[in-house]
Amino acid sequence: MNRVEAGYFYRELDLRIPRPLLSTYMSFLENSLVAPYREKVESVVRAIRRGNEVLMVRYKDEKGNPFAEVVVEAGERPRVWVTPLSPRVRAEEADEAIRAVELATLSFLESKSDARIYFVFVKRMKFVKEGIETVKQKMIQKLFFGNMFLLFMISLLFAWMIFMVAGMYAFIIIPLSNLFLLVFADKIVESLGDWKLSEDNRHVYLVCYSMPVSEYKEFMRLHYPRRFEIKRRIYEETLAKGKDIDMESVIKVFQEMGIPVDDRHRVSIIKRDVYGMVKRVFSSYGLPIPRVVVWNIALPNAAATGIVHKLSVVLITSGLLAKLDNDEIEAVIGHEASHVKNHDPFMLFIISLFEYALRIWVFMTFWYIMANLLIELAYLFIALTALYFIAKFFEARADLEAAYITGKPSSLARALKKIGLRKLLLERYPRVPLEGWLSMDPHPPVSWRIMRLERLSPFVRERPFLASARDCVMGLIRSLIR
Repeated sequence: MNRVEAGYFYRELDLRIPRPLLSTYMSFLENSLVAPYREKVESVVRAIRRGNEVLMVRYKDEKGNPFAEVVVEAGERPRVWVTPLSPRVRAEEADEAIRAVELATLSFLESKSDARIYFVFVKRMKFVKEGIETVKQKMIQKLFFGNMFLLFMISLLFAWMIFMVAGMYAFIIIPLSNLFLLVFADKIVESLGDWKLSEDNRHVYLVCYSMPVSEYKEFMRLHYPRRFEIKRRIYEETLAKGKDIDMESVIKVFQEMGIPVDDRHRVSIIKRDVYGMVKRVFSSYGLPIPRVVVWNIALPNAAATGIVHKLSVVLITSGLLAKLDNDEIEAVIGHEASHVKNHDPFMLFIISLFEYALRIWVFMTFWYIMANLLIELAYLFIALTALYFIAKFFEARADLEAAYITGKPSSLARALKKIGLRKLLLERYPRVPLEGWLSMDPHPPVSWRIMRLERLSPFVRERPFLASARDCVMGLIRSLIR
């Protein structure tokens, strides 16, 4: 946030609004800034300034006195001013007001843009009929790409079953089974991928078909069952003949299949050198090039693992390639490369093994206390909350190293905003909730990660892990006292 002159706070949002949607955007924004705070709104004005539509909302305090005015000027990149009208307005409150506009803008872009369907290709792809995601894929997606609570509950159930079957040998079997999963984690992650990329098969092509949101359900009813045939024909017209996917070929296939292409039904083609991005980022870390696989699902995410550098694998979903631009994708890959460089999966295994040994010692030493189920559950909650809190240090370190090494902290912040919009809405961005720090999720609250990246100084480089541990502890303390 920049203060352009005494009394004003200003920011140009790093988000782009399509010009045809500007008027709709301003109406959406007015509702977002007024409806939830109606008792605090003194006045609302819509006007035209320099050819752009402007929204001015003036707020009052609990006593009815003028408090602050928020001005948003619509444009391809909206600009926001906050004018304090009371000496009680702090810079943090002005920042919250600007970020409220930013969150509303993100929500608008997510909900009001055209509906989009993506057809994803690589040059050498086994062209078999696509089915619904397998049960295995859905389960692994929920376990490793969502909240870790389900994984925790399954691990407790697994441990209980082992104890029932193996008795005291379970103390050895459980950590050995976890080590087995760690050693073969790269194989597990690689098995999720639909396509493997390489030096001579490095690009992913995304054919995007955009339509009005009102037509989405009808499109899915008429054309989604034929998606395999549409993909096959586009592939045979282009990549199978050794040429790139081009607009003329795609439009020809769509028209032959009865899919309209006009001003309201548009086609765009994205070609991403995914292998080149991974190679460039991992080389900047001084790491060997990992195996690169693409998982064709809409969920925007990425993962990397490997017990040693030479056996590492990076998985990128097609949803991530569709949702982010090249700089944002490279920043996300940089985050994953940090995990590989620092052997984070192995380090977390060692920490969890220590916690497991401590848990066994406590249960064996104080068995007469732990026989109480409530005390046992309370201990497990505290121990595992602490474990997940420590895991947040590694995720925060990965953000920091990605920002430093790729030189793109703002790109990573933008990526987190796009990927984590639902979490931002739940967290009431920019407020960082206490439960975000105490949750069984290895990631710090996404609001905190974004603001930390945006305030990052490129000229001050601290020891990433120590700095991240300190920042997480301070973030928890601030959430406690807020």
